[in-house]
Amino acid sequence: MALLGLTTYRQDNNIKSTLLLLAFPFLLLALLGLMFFVFGLFGDVRSYFDSFGLTPVLGTDTPLDLALAVVYAWWPAILGIAGAWVLIGYLFNDAIIHRATGARPVTREEQPELYNLVENLCISRGLKMPRLYIVETDAMNAYASGIDERSYAITVTRGLLGALNRDELEAVLAHELTHIMERDTRLLIVTIVFVGMISFLTHLLWRSLRVFSYGRVRGRGGAAVLVMVLIAAVAFAIGYVLALVLRFAISRRREYQADAGSVDLTKNPDALISALMKISRNPEVPHVSSEVAQMFIENPPATSAFARIFDTHPPIAKRIAVLEQLGGHAPGEG
Repeated sequence: MALLGLTTYRQDNNIKSTLLLLAFPFLLLALLGLMFFVFGLFGDVRSYFDSFGLTPVLGTDTPLDLALAVVYAWWPAILGIAGAWVLIGYLFNDAIIHRATGARPVTREEQPELYNLVENLCISRGLKMPRLYIVETDAMNAYASGIDERSYAITVTRGLLGALNRDELEAVLAHELTHIMERDTRLLIVTIVFVGMISFLTHLLWRSLRVFSYGRVRGRGGAAVLVMVLIAAVAFAIGYVLALVLRFAISRRREYQADAGSVDLTKNPDALISALMKISRNPEVPHVSSEVAQMFIENPPATSAFARIFDTHPPIAKRIAVLEQLGGHAPGEG
């Protein structure tokens, strides 16, 4: 597997981040249009036009006309919501991510070796020192986060600090620093912010339709409840699919690239191999959501073959095999 072209890879991440930012309002509009298209399929289209004060675009009372009318009428509001959400993500992404993982900042006095290792790596590449955080858990894992120098950070778990020796810890920190240098963290956070917005909207719709259908059951004998629940289920599925599409914007190749970056920084592939083997024994941080877990150095694979299609990380064994090649080992030699 080719692990070259880091400059091109970084540029590719920058392009993907920009495209996602530009596409975000259009994704929201598409989700909104699809939802109302489904409404039109299972409901009275004319009543929706009247209830929401919409004007037909095509001059027909069809589900497609309803969807287009909603998009045409509400696109300014959707653009405003998307802009506000992106601004919130930019200003508070670090607080949101660290709150989700339970990370707390640490000082040089608390963790002098951790600080010295990261500082030396940064000096070797002329980088500004990122902030450092610790998650108080016995699990062994680490992640990098942030979208610019204001918010760049590296977080490690207490279990990782206790289990790794100095060289292994340096290799993991170099891996995370590579994620920052290659703009992986920016792309990941943009994706997490967007998936969070879509998930929020679909959950909100699901709850709203459940309440609405419950009211119809009590007021009209329940004739429409199955249709409304079906609409909510389809809308929820649409949002889930869009979230998966966004997740696929993140390539698993990023972990191979970060592993190669670690070797480039430390000149010690054996240390990262050893660290990954230790991490694989206990990587899971139970309280962290799947969206945030994709930022970790290891996110355990799914148990079923189908679900592995959506894995965010390549298997540890494959990463170790590549590292062995980088270190000049015969495959499996270690």
